[in-house]
Amino acid sequence: MKQQYDVVVLGAGSGGLTAAVGFRKVGKSVLLVEREHIGGECTNSGCIPSKALLHHAKGYRHALEVAGETAQSETYRKNAFTYVRNRINHILAEETPETFQKLGIDVVMGEAEFTAPCVVRVGETEYLYKHAVIATGSSPRPLSVPGLNQADVLTNQNLFTLTEAPEKLLIVGAGPIGLEMGQAFAMLGSQVTLASIDDTFARLEDAAIQPILAKSFEALGVTTLLSAHLTNVEDKEAVFEIRNGETVVEEKRVAFDKILVAVGRIPNLPKGLDVATIKHDARGIMIDSQFRTSNKYVYATGDVALRLKFTHTADDTSRQIVTHVVSKGLLRTNQKKSVPKVTYTYPEVAQVGMSMKEAETKYGRDGIMRVEVPFTLNDRAKTDSATAGVLVVIARRLHGTVLGAHIIGPAAGELIGVFTLAIDQKISLWSIQQTIFAYPTYSLIIKKAADFFVGTQLVELKKDLIRVSKKSLPKILIALVWLIALTQIYAYQQSHGMGVTETAFMVFDFVTMTVWGPLIYILAYTIRPLTFLPGTALTILSGIFFGFWTGTILTIIAANLSAAVAYITGRFFGGNLKLEDSIIGNSVSALRNNTFSAVLTMRLIFLPFDLVSYAAGIIKTKFIPFMGATVLGTLLGIATFVSVGASIDIESFRQNGITIDVIDANFIILSALVFVASLGISKLLKRWQAKP
Repeated sequence: MKQQYDVVVLGAGSGGLTAAVGFRKVGKSVLLVEREHIGGECTNSGCIPSKALLHHAKGYRHALEVAGETAQSETYRKNAFTYVRNRINHILAEETPETFQKLGIDVVMGEAEFTAPCVVRVGETEYLYKHAVIATGSSPRPLSVPGLNQADVLTNQNLFTLTEAPEKLLIVGAGPIGLEMGQAFAMLGSQVTLASIDDTFARLEDAAIQPILAKSFEALGVTTLLSAHLTNVEDKEAVFEIRNGETVVEEKRVAFDKILVAVGRIPNLPKGLDVATIKHDARGIMIDSQFRTSNKYVYATGDVALRLKFTHTADDTSRQIVTHVVSKGLLRTNQKKSVPKVTYTYPEVAQVGMSMKEAETKYGRDGIMRVEVPFTLNDRAKTDSATAGVLVVIARRLHGTVLGAHIIGPAAGELIGVFTLAIDQKISLWSIQQTIFAYPTYSLIIKKAADFFVGTQLVELKKDLIRVSKKSLPKILIALVWLIALTQIYAYQQSHGMGVTETAFMVFDFVTMTVWGPLIYILAYTIRPLTFLPGTALTILSGIFFGFWTGTILTIIAANLSAAVAYITGRFFGGNLKLEDSIIGNSVSALRNNTFSAVLTMRLIFLPFDLVSYAAGIIKTKFIPFMGATVLGTLLGIATFVSVGASIDIESFRQNGITIDVIDANFIILSALVFVASLGISKLLKRWQAKP
């Protein structure tokens, strides 16, 4: 039995549900296939239950701080996992198969297997599709250690089936899950040990955040082991080697009732990927810049394909896939969006954009400004007794462009959205400083950071301008010499009443009077990008003076040399521009990654020759692919214009200028055929580029 759908979505987690609903809203017939439970990891064993447990644990901790331990507080503590399951069930009530069937989405429970490039089978039924979206998610990475009883192991998949907090909990892994659950169980009264192979606590966080977060764990009585490698387990006692590099410094033994393993995720790969010609490896399904797999009819989203395994990245990717497919590829996807990351500890930690090290590597230490604002300067934090925290903003000097933001403090996850918007929309701290924020709110700390930037920048403006001027001085001097030389050339032309045609004739009269003529022509053409002499005119004149074959060969050599000169000029004067950070950043990245095909296409459709060459240098495309594409892409264009010149009678042209009488019709026909061939090849190239 076979059924046909416009779209088949595998996996009913965040990415899959977003894709299914999105396609249905635009009128597509949609089949949603789920192996285990609607809602995926996030609702059943990830984001929702973990945040519910944290909320309950924080409430219990706050009650103890206010009233001490009471019978009511103990009852509240014991109800932690009941509360979690109630929250899960509350959300699942909105994510039933019936809910989506009412939207017109067919739902099938079972495991899907690809049986052909455009066919999946679930049970005994095969489903044909025009497009498919794989959103099958990921699973906890298992931990294999000698002596470890799997009955003692917890992962996010079975953690929330507990009925009470274990007395002694060992957490292996200090990523977001390890940190969040470490605090939650410590607040609920567990004796928690957090072990990490990293030599720095919260290694990926900013240096100003790490000590604040570490202090909050210490205050809860959490024991932290760093550079700790679990070697074996003996009777509910974990044995760790504390290492300095490869050297074992000491051995630590940790007693536990349960071990929570939080050492990463592995992709859930559907069956039959090879049959469907979908490439994959141990990291997941391989996708291109449009989230498309090696099977052009199949897309992949979420943990099974993305490097950043967050619910919000899966959701965003699915939205983009829907738009891309519905627009038939006209609307391109964007993989360069800034992705905020939040760890829901107490206090919360949030980050978006570059780290300090990344910013220094890209812009240099003198090119950036680091702003730190403690929450002790925020009045709302003072009223809430929540001043433990800091905001760190990294921005470009002078520009004020936000490069990165790092926060630890109350509402960090809410505040980070402002900086995500600022990075993606290129909103500078100059603009943010002019924005009105309500008082008293936590968000005023953002304006405080902008105030600091503006104040510091105004004080150091003179120093920064001198620094930038010194750095640009060689380019300014060369540009000035270049401008003076051009001015003298044009002044000479004006004083002798010479236009472009007269100048070209003077050059070619000189060229034809010497055996060095071809070399002089090549030299004149090579430096042409520096004099702005029209390349088309020189190309046509080469046909007039040298004939079709000689003119074509000479111009091929000269044109490619001139392209190199224009490229180097663009690279010299524009090489320091960070265009990948501008509003055209996505286009710049695409051109860098596909230099050969992009430049070849532009050459074939006769885009302005020098403009393409200058632009290639400015955006720092790769030189060898650029030149290779130029060599191939200019052959037809050069032949076209040289043939026009070869069709013109020079003496008649000198006397009468361009008239229909001086043009040989055969060469015009050849030019037209070459031009049509160029357009045809460019269209074929575009189709080839569109293939995954």
